[in-house]
Amino acid sequence: MNQIAIITDSTCTLPAELVERYQLIVIPCQVRIGESVYREGVDLTAEELFHQMFTSNSTPATSLPSGEDYAAAFEEIQRRGQSQVLGLFVGSGLSGTFNGARLAAQDYELEVELVDSGTTSLALGLLVLEAARRVEAGGTLAEIAESLRADTDNLEAYALLDTLEFIRRGGRIGRVGELIANVLNIKPILRVSHNAADVAARTRSHRKGLAWLKDTLADAAPVRGLGMIYTSGEAKEIAKGMIDELRAYVVEGGDVLLEPASAAIAVHTGPNGIGLLFLK
Repeated sequence: MNQIAIITDSTCTLPAELVERYQLIVIPCQVRIGESVYREGVDLTAEELFHQMFTSNSTPATSLPSGEDYAAAFEEIQRRGQSQVLGLFVGSGLSGTFNGARLAAQDYELEVELVDSGTTSLALGLLVLEAARRVEAGGTLAEIAESLRADTDNLEAYALLDTLEFIRRGGRIGRVGELIANVLNIKPILRVSHNAADVAARTRSHRKGLAWLKDTLADAAPVRGLGMIYTSGEAKEIAKGMIDELRAYVVEGGDVLLEPASAAIAVHTGPNGIGLLFLK
């Protein structure tokens, strides 16, 4: 077994087969809905979690993993007999998960390099896959970590909202702004990159929002990896159709992934959200 273990958090939303293939250790983030707290990817499937989030009268919220789950990850590395750790996490400006990992690592006699992705969801997932391949290729821990930090500048994540309800609940838009936007049928597109989240565009319909996403990828092409995410069955079907069209913008052998959104994205997008994520 390679001496370098890779750990990440559940916001990466990588499918189980890739987690198993690369022996990744995924630390579950927490999602609070009312009085209930769930560990993402452990206590509920993504679809079950979406149902709980979108039907609850309470505003859902996400938080960093528990201390026990951090400890379990590092103890698993020791059990494997590995001595080096490469950790890649949701951006430190978006969550306390990265800092939690840094503090937890201090309790173990391991050589640790942590990479702040500056983003989340499959954008983080694409970076984790890059890390796994570089470990397989025999790079040193320091070399790989340095190259991945440089790659964080090439990560982009965009989410098209079908409803403004959940972003309003989070305090990002008032009721008057929501009313105006709904009357005009405005569908905002959020951008998450470089440890910040902001509005990248305000499109006048869902169809125009999808066209904006396609044009954005075309402008960035060719890309090394592409991901699409969704927060409902309807959005999944739309994303599935789009991804077949968008494969042409990915370099030969590049990753193309279609997965449910992480809770960190879904709490803002609400139902029927669609995300486009890529590694330039």
